[in-house]
Amino acid sequence: MNKGLLEVYALSVCFVSMGCLSIFSGIFLYSLAEISFPTVMKSNYMSYPTSLSYSQGDEGNMPALPIQVSPRFPVNETIKTNAEKNKNLEMGQNRLEKLQSERAQSESIKSMVRSIIIIFIALLVFIFHWRIAKEARNSST
Repeated sequence: MNKGLLEVYALSVCFVSMGCLSIFSGIFLYSLAEISFPTVMKSNYMSYPTSLSYSQGDEGNMPALPIQVSPRFPVNETIKTNAEKNKNLEMGQNRLEKLQSERAQSESIKSMVRSIIIIFIALLVFIFHWRIAKEARNSST
């Protein structure tokens, strides 16, 4: 086989493996940052104000306000019931946030493992073909 072609082939494979190394090193570092700084790297870190529903009346686009209804229950019981509902809602929301953060962390760990495997394979391919290119260059001169 022509030594010049062998060297070009080996160096081409080295070039492609360097591209893989750089891309997956970046993915690895991003995943590491997600694990190290979970609050900063959250996808919903910036919270936007909730949208208001607007009425389509003669007043133009005014926020829709609930109609005042006379309470059927005594006010104290309603306040207690609402406080219990809010407490249960907060507990559920805290549990959901905890599950979301655990899932994000496990996804980051999976991404890191995938990146390490691909980096290892690309490094082996690079070293193998770099030696082939070196031998082809030395034997052709």
